[in-house]
Amino acid sequence: MYVKKNRASKKSKSGHNLKRIALLLESGMAFDRAIARGVGDYIRSKSNWIILMDPMMEVTMESLLHWKPDGIITSIHLPEINEIATLKDIPKIGFGSYSKELNGHLKFPIVTSNQTQIGAVAAEHFISNGMQHFAFCGGDETAPWCQQRRDGFVEKLALHDYKCIEYIPDFKLAMNMPEAISSLSKWLESLPKPTGVFVFFDGWARWVLDACVVQGIQVPQEISVLGVDNDRWLCELSQPMLSSIDANARYAGYKTAELLDEFMFGETSTPPLTHIEPSNVAIRDSSKYLNFDDPEVAFALCYINEHACDPITTADVLTVIDMSNSTAYRKFMKTIGRSIHNEIQRVQMNRVKELLITTNLNVSMIASRAGYQNVRYLTQVFRDITGQTPTEYRRTKSSPEVVR
Repeated sequence: MYVKKNRASKKSKSGHNLKRIALLLESGMAFDRAIARGVGDYIRSKSNWIILMDPMMEVTMESLLHWKPDGIITSIHLPEINEIATLKDIPKIGFGSYSKELNGHLKFPIVTSNQTQIGAVAAEHFISNGMQHFAFCGGDETAPWCQQRRDGFVEKLALHDYKCIEYIPDFKLAMNMPEAISSLSKWLESLPKPTGVFVFFDGWARWVLDACVVQGIQVPQEISVLGVDNDRWLCELSQPMLSSIDANARYAGYKTAELLDEFMFGETSTPPLTHIEPSNVAIRDSSKYLNFDDPEVAFALCYINEHACDPITTADVLTVIDMSNSTAYRKFMKTIGRSIHNEIQRVQMNRVKELLITTNLNVSMIASRAGYQNVRYLTQVFRDITGQTPTEYRRTKSSPEVVR
């Protein structure tokens, strides 16, 4: 742990000691921009923090030393990271996709995503949609964190006796956009249809969608596509719009700033690694396809997805599909392994989690929006499923300054 430096600090107008915090990131990366938002969430409660950053220029050691920061929040993927790591007597916290092989030499705390859980979430999304065939596209990325996402995907599929087809790029190619789309086109054409394709990040997922256009492959009916990072400008400009896993980077930014604050004052023993769980799947058109042989079950699932939070009951679904309770129960258990009631509850719980993480609505309002009329009942069900109350879940998953 760093020892607090005995040096004079500048004073703000209110008389508090100012803390000069260098924020070093790649502003062109969606993950880094979300980190910055999370840091901003934290500093709104810290009137004595000044954030030092220059989004118009790349970070240099000369500019960093000129700033004379009291603390550093840095991406571990910057070219200068090894030089930054050697700076003495300046508390620092890193963020990014950590792997022991590439980043284990960095001797300061790091906040990182739970990469295997990201892969598991992708598998769960496709399985819930009734997919029988699955594929992973890691592009030309060979970093261990990318392989961890693949491993999480493969391991979750294996629990349900499914296998995964992996994209193996031709590393002789330059892998610019035209070369990548050409290579992906051949691979996508070879896949069984329909297949759920999990892509390691949104940039390559966009190329997968472009390759589908080139090959005349229907998305999502033949190929369903899911990326990572929920980079909205990439996702919403894609045709069709791209579904993506939100890695909860904004909360990662908040947690990074919080840990640095504690680190600078020596208030706690900071863990070397803090893992952040992904928040949710932002479902858009590229993966909105339910692949079930039973058309009545598929129709019922569409109805549940659209109306679960109205709220609806099992009786409402039975009325819509004109089916007896016993027949519907048998069909649902055979098709998805859940009853109508459990499927309604699953959709409602996903909505509750999303609202807890992405809004500052109180639990009573969230209950109402997710189809629960009784907050106490919501809390009981939520605790049974997650092991936490809604308030505890929010505290561990999101910053206090979330957007409405």
